[in-house]
Amino acid sequence: MPTPQPSRRAAPTILAPIVVLVAVLLALSIAALIPAPSTAQPANNSCADLLAWYHAAARSPAIAFDESQEESEEAEAAVEADSMSDDGAAIFPQSGGGGGGGGGGGVRRSSAESAPADLGQRSETGTNVQVAGVDESDIVKTNGSEIFVMRSDGLVVVSIAGDAPSVIGGLRFGGSYARNADGPREMLLAGDRLLTFRSVAYGRASSGERGTQLLEIDVNDPARPRVLRTLDTYGRFVTARLVGDAVRVVLTHDGINSPFLMPDEGGWWYDNRRWRERVERTSLSTWLPIFSLVDHVNARWRWGRLAPCDAVRTAESADPGIGTETTLLLNFDLAEGIGQWGAAGVVGATDAVYASRGAVYVAMRDWRSWSAADTTIHRWDLSGGGGAPRYRGEAVVAGELVNQFAMSEYDGHLRVASTRFDIWPTTNLLTVFEIEDDGLSQLSLLEGLGPSESIYAVRFLGELGYVVTFRQIDPLYVLDLSNPAEPSVAGELKIPGFSAYLHPLGGGLLLGIGQNADPRTGQPLGLQASLFDVSEPAEPTRLAQVDLSRGSRSVSFEHRAFTYHQGRAYIPASPTNDLFALRVSEDSLELERQITAQAPVLRSLPIGDRLHLLLEASLATHDLASLELLSGVYLVPPSN
Repeated sequence: MPTPQPSRRAAPTILAPIVVLVAVLLALSIAALIPAPSTAQPANNSCADLLAWYHAAARSPAIAFDESQEESEEAEAAVEADSMSDDGAAIFPQSGGGGGGGGGGGVRRSSAESAPADLGQRSETGTNVQVAGVDESDIVKTNGSEIFVMRSDGLVVVSIAGDAPSVIGGLRFGGSYARNADGPREMLLAGDRLLTFRSVAYGRASSGERGTQLLEIDVNDPARPRVLRTLDTYGRFVTARLVGDAVRVVLTHDGINSPFLMPDEGGWWYDNRRWRERVERTSLSTWLPIFSLVDHVNARWRWGRLAPCDAVRTAESADPGIGTETTLLLNFDLAEGIGQWGAAGVVGATDAVYASRGAVYVAMRDWRSWSAADTTIHRWDLSGGGGAPRYRGEAVVAGELVNQFAMSEYDGHLRVASTRFDIWPTTNLLTVFEIEDDGLSQLSLLEGLGPSESIYAVRFLGELGYVVTFRQIDPLYVLDLSNPAEPSVAGELKIPGFSAYLHPLGGGLLLGIGQNADPRTGQPLGLQASLFDVSEPAEPTRLAQVDLSRGSRSVSFEHRAFTYHQGRAYIPASPTNDLFALRVSEDSLELERQITAQAPVLRSLPIGDRLHLLLEASLATHDLASLELLSGVYLVPPSN
C-alpha cells in the first residue's frame, strides 16, 4: 500500500467534550504531555533522534498528496459497506438443496464420532484462531449462553439459553460513545469483561483524524452491560489478542494526518517551503498519539501520550523514506481494567501480525518499491505477563508475506514463508530464525518453492509446514522442519486451482478452501474445497474435491469466517449469500446442505444442538443436526 496520505474529507462532529479538549491540545502541539501509564525499556534512539526521524520522513519526496485517490478509496469502502448491510426485509437464511460436489467427493455420510478430529483451534469464545490459547478479536463472541455482536451502531447481547434466541441488552453508540467511522469493529471477551475496539473519527471538517475507541464493559449481568472505562486514542486499530486475561492491542498512527499538519483550504500543501516549515515546528506530540481515559466507576479522567517516546524505535534496517506511520503495541491485564498498560512501538506500517502465547511479531513491508523487496519482522516478548512489551530484535526476510499464517513460532524458532516479486521468475522462500534473548538470527533458508508463482496459503503444524503456491497449477508443498538448520521439501502435489486457507485435521488430513481454476490459463472458476491426505509427507494426495460456487471467494482473506465442528465444515461464500455445510470423513467430502440468505453470512457458531448464523443485522438459528431453520432475531441495539 502507498504511504498514508493527508485527507481533506469531512468527518462527522462526534466528540465528547474530553476528546475535543485532547484534539485542541494536539493542534497546539504541546510538547510536554503527561507520561503514559507505564514505562518501557529504552529503544535504540533518543526522543530527539525519533523527532529528527519524523521530520526527515515528512520532508521525504515519498510523502505525496493525492486527494482523489483517498476519495476513491472512501467510495470503494462505502460500496463494500453497503454490500454487507441488510435492507430489513427477508433477512433470515433459507435452507437450500444439498447434494454432492464434483471431483472425488463421495456420498458416504460419516458420523461425528468417526469424523476427523479438529487440529485447528477454536477459542472458547467461538473464534477460529491460529494459535491454541491465543484468542483473536472478532465481530462476535460467545460465552455459551449469550452471543455478543458488534454492529456499526451498537453492541447487541443475544440470549441463547431459551427455546429461541432473543435480544436482552446492549449499547447504542453515539452521544458519550462515538459513532463508528469506516473501519474495523471488533471485541474480546474474558469472563465477565468485554473489550470493544471501534474505528472512530475525531475532530470536525477538514481537521478530522481517525482514531480508535476502546470500551471496557462489565457483562456480569448480560442484560445490563455497564461501561467501566473508555479509552480514546488517535491511531487505526489493526488487531488484538487475548492470552488468559492479558490483552495485546496493535494500532497504527500517522502524525501526518494530525490537525496541526492538515492543509489549509487555500491549498498550500503544494508549496514545499511552507510544508517544510510546518514540519520543522512539530514536536513529538504531533507524531505520537495521545489518549483520553475516562474511569466511569471512580469518576476520573486523565490524558497523556499513549506510549513514551523512548519506547518507540526506528527500525535498524529502514530509512525515513518509508514514511511517518508508527505501529504501537499495548499490553494490559483485562482483569484489572484498562487503567494501566505497557506500550512500545516501531516506526513503520504493519502488514501482518502474528502472536504466540508469549510474544507478538509485527511484519512491515518495504512499500517504497512496487516489488516489495523485503519485509522486516519485529518481535516483542510478553512472557512476563503485564507491563511494557520487551523488544527482542528484528529480522528481515526477502519478499512479502501473504498473511499472519506465514509466520510460526515453534521450539525456539521462527519460521517465515515469503514470496519475492522483485525478481523474475518470482520465487518463494522459507526462512528459519533462531529466537535468542537479544534478537533473531537467521539459521537457514529454503529457496525455490514454486518458481514463477506466489504463495496463496501457509499452515504450520509442529515440525511440518504446508505451503500453497499458484499461477496456473496449485502445488501443495509439504515441508519437513524437524531439523530447523536444514528444512527440506518432503513432498509435492500439483493440482488445478489453489487453496487460500488450510485447516489441519486428525489422521494426517488437511482441508483446503480456495478456488478451482482452468489448468491452461489459471483463470479461477469458483469456490472449492479439497481434502488432502498428508499422512505420508513424501506422497501428499487429494482424496476429495467439491465445487461449491462460481464467482465466490469465501474465507480466502478471512479465516475467522470458517468453522469446523464435529465432522462438518461451515464455509460462507462472498460476495454471494451462501453458507456451505460439508460433511468430512476420513476419505471423502460431501456437500450436505447449502443455506442461502438475503445477505452475506459473516460467521457461524455451533453451540449445543443449534447452529447460529450471523448476518449484518440478524441472527438466524438452525437445528445443528438437520440444518433446518428454527428462528431468527433482528439485531437492534437498545436505546441507552
